[in-house]
Amino acid sequence: MAYASPSDVANYCRNLLGPEPDFSDATSPTRTAINNWLSAGCALIDGQLASRGYSVIPTTSTAYDIARDVNALYVAWQAERSRTTTRVTNEERTRADLFKKDFNDQLKMLLTLDLSQTGVTLSGGTTSGGPYAGGISVSDKDTQEDDTDRVQPRFVRGFGRDASLPNPGSFISSDYESDEQTH
Repeated sequence: MAYASPSDVANYCRNLLGPEPDFSDATSPTRTAINNWLSAGCALIDGQLASRGYSVIPTTSTAYDIARDVNALYVAWQAERSRTTTRVTNEERTRADLFKKDFNDQLKMLLTLDLSQTGVTLSGGTTSGGPYAGGISVSDKDTQEDDTDRVQPRFVRGFGRDASLPNPGSFISSDYESDEQTH
């Protein structure tokens, strides 16, 4: 599976096709090589998404077109690298270097998006992203606590607190309350 197709890559690499309209067995690199790189690029994108808790980007997601371009840029980078290009100096930028930079920049941009807002599900199958820090209502709290599959929180109120410090809200002492009652 891949987000892009050989024709998407051909749009970036017209210089590699010669008279051919698209990659084929007669082009260098061949269509087989392009398809292999498409698969590898897709696996790289999906691995990055999975490391952030997301599943594969579906075609219905608004982020799909970005993933397609990232996949095509990866293959354009590989296709340009496969051609022999001599450098005159270390600072000289080849097309492969530019495609690599574009690929890295676009992948970084894709991974900074909150993809749950674009229709991409989280690995657990939900589309709501971000950490959960409790609820805003008693019923929301009860719903979360009734979930038998819920992971218990690692931290509780007061966890790691210095016991020698006063507790928040404990500034009203019993002496103060008794003084207030006598006045």
